[in-house]
Amino acid sequence: MAVEDAIKKLEISNQGLRVILENLDEQLADIRSDPRLEGLVDDLENLFYAYLKTWIKTNTDVLEILNEEKK
Repeated sequence: MAVEDAIKKLEISNQGLRVILENLDEQLADIRSDPRLEGLVDDLENLFYAYLKTWIKTNTDVLEILNEEKK
């Protein structure tokens, strides 16, 4: 049962991370409109994008391992 719980939590986590990733530009809109942060927002967006993609990839790798273990 613990493996199934972990799989479910990782799947939910990936869904949430994908939503954040899809809306990243909108979430940074307020920061982007601040003239003091001009030039930094693109770097910040790239950093968040890479971080979220890595997190999703890691979760997916763990999911594959857990699904193999469950068989």
